[in-house]
Amino acid sequence: MRIGITCYPGVGGSGLLATRLGIELAKRGHKVRFITYEVPFELQEGLYENVKVDLVDVLDYPLFQYPPYTVALASQMATVTQKHQLDLLHVHYAIPHAVSAFMANQMTGIPYIVTLHGSDVHTLGADPAYQPATRFAVEAAYAVTCVTKHICQTAEQTLGVRCAIEPITNFTDTELFKPNPCEFKMSNGKRQLLHVSNFRPVKRVSDLVTAFAQIASDIPDAEMLLLGDGPTRPDVNRLIQKYELNDRIRCPGFKRDVYQYLRCAHAFALSSELEGAPLSLLEAMSCGLPVVSTAVGGIPEIIKDGENGLLVPFGDIDAMAEKLYAILTDSTLADRLGKQARQTIVKNHTIEKVLPQYEAIYDKVIQV
Repeated sequence: MRIGITCYPGVGGSGLLATRLGIELAKRGHKVRFITYEVPFELQEGLYENVKVDLVDVLDYPLFQYPPYTVALASQMATVTQKHQLDLLHVHYAIPHAVSAFMANQMTGIPYIVTLHGSDVHTLGADPAYQPATRFAVEAAYAVTCVTKHICQTAEQTLGVRCAIEPITNFTDTELFKPNPCEFKMSNGKRQLLHVSNFRPVKRVSDLVTAFAQIASDIPDAEMLLLGDGPTRPDVNRLIQKYELNDRIRCPGFKRDVYQYLRCAHAFALSSELEGAPLSLLEAMSCGLPVVSTAVGGIPEIIKDGENGLLVPFGDIDAMAEKLYAILTDSTLADRLGKQARQTIVKNHTIEKVLPQYEAIYDKVIQV
């Protein structure tokens, strides 16, 4: 099968999922072409067999303040579809990809699938300027999927999407992300709390810093590592300085070998305001780490509080501090939660369980 995939090429969850899905499809013999404005992050060190990238040229148009990316993307989708005889388009994140896919469909007749992600539906809900056109393009798709049941419900209830939406959860590589001995010395034997994100405002990394500050003096051998980068990182750095925790909280930026850091950590934490099925959470659980997270979006579909992780209400920094303290000081609790976390991923979030669900949808769509 020849599949065109459109996604945001950065390190956000939708882009990483789309890229990893394409790679896994290619490993199984499908021909995959990514259509986007730059090489996706996961492919920047080299392409895989059966994987190609077709870049979108976006030119400044003198009459408009912003380049018309939606039109340029639709044109490239249509061009690639015809040149390489694609069987279908799979677009991740509806804005603006669904509208571009609809236009490409009108030009070429190619069927398209839309996968809705967490920030996708929340952005649409918060900014009605995008709603009519995006809702139309989503409803016109040959199939619609979402990464959690919560996103499906939000799309139906808040956005008024009136079409069948099939939940297909995110997956992770359980062979790469698995419990293994730490291969490099990074914390001098300290108990390390790890967080990974793109430092967008919805990740609320500052909440995590404040929570850690509340327990830092009570756990003198604990430290926190914040992997990633993004718009709120300067604010996070200023907060670390305010609490005088420069020697306890480190922000080393993006790291490609995240699995190495997960294997060396003692616990993982998320303090997000909005989430779908975050890959960083799945990867941490797959490595057998006990996790503390806010109970937002699709996370309660993955974590059952007290069974395979700990959940706290969003914005409750005191509760976050309490759970972090428990997971860093109670080794029996941490071990139990970590083992259950790993079992959850192996049971529900492997490539082998998720990929056939997408392939089944592809088969159904091209037969229409």
